[in-house]
Amino acid sequence: HDLFITEKYVVVVDGSMRFEPSAILDGEPLWMFEPKRKLRFGLWPRTSGKMSADDFVWIDSTEAAEIVHTMHAYDDDDGKVVLWAPVGRELQGSRSVILGDCGPCQMHRIVIDVAASSVDIHSVPGSQLRTEFPRIRDDRAGHRVRYGYSALQGAGDCEFNLVGIAKWDFEIGGLAETIHFPEGVVGGEPIFVPSATPQPCDGDDAGYIGMFLWDSRNCESTFVLYDARTMAAEPVVEMHVPRRV
Repeated sequence: HDLFITEKYVVVVDGSMRFEPSAILDGEPLWMFEPKRKLRFGLWPRTSGKMSADDFVWIDSTEAAEIVHTMHAYDDDDGKVVLWAPVGRELQGSRSVILGDCGPCQMHRIVIDVAASSVDIHSVPGSQLRTEFPRIRDDRAGHRVRYGYSALQGAGDCEFNLVGIAKWDFEIGGLAETIHFPEGVVGGEPIFVPSATPQPCDGDDAGYIGMFLWDSRNCESTFVLYDARTMAAEPVVEMHVPRRV
């Protein structure tokens, strides 16, 4: 479903979910978890010139797992590829409109050792949270950054009803801050909006997290901007949207 880049590689993610269009006719999820299929990554060196399937190096992990969306990846000093992403594992009986038999997606740090042809998946502080739709600031994709953001899902919620925002610090190695929406408010996918007046000393969190919110208490939609640096619970601005989003 997703791929990512580093300064050295283009990497394709091949997880354990399989797409079954006909399943929707039977009321089943579009994607079903297949535990016999291990999570694997296809790496293409960006110095290879014209892309060819023969140039990809495929590296399997030792376990079945799914990565729907990636957050951040970089090449470390040892030549390994480090990826941060929410990871889901098999959970029999878990059902949503989209995903079947897949447990909650939770943030992990994945190390792909190209030389050893191995994959290690590590929990991080904050891995207990259900989270999805992660991202960094788009203008630094492929480069090493310090901060990333993702949306929080409610406890026990199999759908993508997002109830908050998480900020991740790649230097300290885990969760940095969270914002939780008021009861009855759900959000859409968060995006990072860089500051229009950046300063030379600004970090990767100089900007805002923008997203749509739906307030079920008054049936109103708004567009909000949160301060990405302070992660204050009160948005910097909240603008009314004249129809539901």
